Amino acid sequence: MMPIGNGAVVVGMSERTSRQGITQFAAALFAEQAAERVIVAGMPKLRAAMHLDTVFTLADRDLATAFADIVDGIHTFSLRPGDRDPVEVTEEREPFPAVVADALGLPALRVLPTGGDAYESERQQWDSGNNVVAAAPGVVFAYDRNTTTNAPLRRPASRSSPSSVPSSAAGGAAATA
Repeated sequence: MMPIGNGAVVVGMSERTSRQGITQFAAALFAEQAAERVIVAGMPKLRAAMHLDTVFTLADRDLATAFADIVDGIHTFSLRPGDRDPVEVTEEREPFPAVVADALGLPALRVLPTGGDAYESERQQWDSGNNVVAAAPGVVFAYDRNTTTNAPLRRPASRSSPSSVPSSAAGGAAATA
């Protein structure tokens, strides 16, 4: 689950998260007026796509890190409070990053791809290269081992603070210093 702001929450749906569970979660959020929209990221059936935060994370208000090989295959749905049913489901036609941008009221997201060539970007993704924690606008915490993904985050438009927190599995927790 990834609260992104503007009344929206993003939830990855993979082999460990069911459609029914996400719908119940959304209904509970809507009943408590804790969210206005839940964006479901239907992940491809791949081991590398088990956790949303290993392939897509917001690094700033309008900047996301993304592993395109997986993100381009995300099947996106939006859940909203319904008039007759507790949850109304809309299959989105736009790519996942565009749906997230729309939920945030932005014309588009700047997307920073997982760094390196084809081999390096796959390795960075597996090592949680896209799993960052945004501490403040333009300031993120990231795993220091992901050098090719972190390098662009250090440029003037973004600052990052690498951490050497050891990885737990593919979806290891992000470093929060």
